[in-house]
Amino acid sequence: RRLVHEAKKFATDAAWEVINHAMQIMGGIGYTDVYPIERLLRDARLIMIWTGTNEVMNLVIQHEYYREILPARPDVRDVEADAVNAEAEGEKVYE
Repeated sequence: RRLVHEAKKFATDAAWEVINHAMQIMGGIGYTDVYPIERLLRDARLIMIWTGTNEVMNLVIQHEYYREILPARPDVRDVEADAVNAEAEGEKVYE
């Protein structure tokens, strides 16, 4: 599951970087519908947001990584694992 999130984040970041550079190279004509760069730029940005923003993907990747290594290394701390045992009212447990 973690690898799927990592692949999505890597692919969308790479696509955004390449298309953004292409837009910079094209200049003002890149914003017109003469070339498909403007559509690709919109689509790449939408893909980065649609199934979970890449910032959220970072949190999911981190949590999944900690779930893999937490049983082997009890000295490692995960924010979500810490929140499960929290007793404060302000802490929420998301299942």
